[in-house]
Amino acid sequence: MKKLAVLILLCAAFASLAISDVTPPKDSQFIFARVQFTMGARWLWSFQEEPWHHDYPFSEDFVLTILREVTGIHAPGDSYKIVQLDSDEIFKYPFLYFSEPGFMELKPKEVTNLREWFNRGGFAVFDDFRMRDMDNLRRQMHVVFPDRDFFRLTQDHPIFNTFYQIDSIEMDPPYYQGQMVPEFWGLNDKDGRLIAVANHNNDFGEFFEWVDKGEMPFQPAAKATRLMVNYLIYGLTH
Repeated sequence: MKKLAVLILLCAAFASLAISDVTPPKDSQFIFARVQFTMGARWLWSFQEEPWHHDYPFSEDFVLTILREVTGIHAPGDSYKIVQLDSDEIFKYPFLYFSEPGFMELKPKEVTNLREWFNRGGFAVFDDFRMRDMDNLRRQMHVVFPDRDFFRLTQDHPIFNTFYQIDSIEMDPPYYQGQMVPEFWGLNDKDGRLIAVANHNNDFGEFFEWVDKGEMPFQPAAKATRLMVNYLIYGLTH
């Protein structure tokens, strides 16, 4: 825990590096790819900032700093990229991060791309959504894979013991205390391999952006950090 606390403090020093969507360095061993997807009109009266963009690029910088320090993976602070879901560029990246999928309304080209990307072995994380937003994520993914559905992940799933051993997946949400209970949902491929994790009633990006500024409680932020490292290592090795 002391080591993790030191690493979180280090993130403040690196925060100034991530200021725009720059071209990631070619020698990076991992690129944090955030997905820009089509959204319904609901977001227009809900947010000033487009939901898929929330916490960018501060959460990317935090994750890359932690990943570099605790795993030794060469991932400089600018190893991040925004990719459009309807672009073939997504096939360059084996790991995709989706923010606010409750607003997602996939177009045919996005559905085709996402299905092919998963079938090629990609791993995705859906983050920063709550309450009935899970219903929309299920609807969208049913279009991608009509024969599959999300299932509730339990403590004994290997993803929770890939790099860090997570003693409990119970945690406090970043906001709406007492109104939301964080849940973890998974999606498998046709062979039973986990290909996606959904952080329902949770917002890892919010923890990542604000913990180094002293505006997030430490324990759930530390757990979110350990879980995200597990997701990355699991997705890249399975």
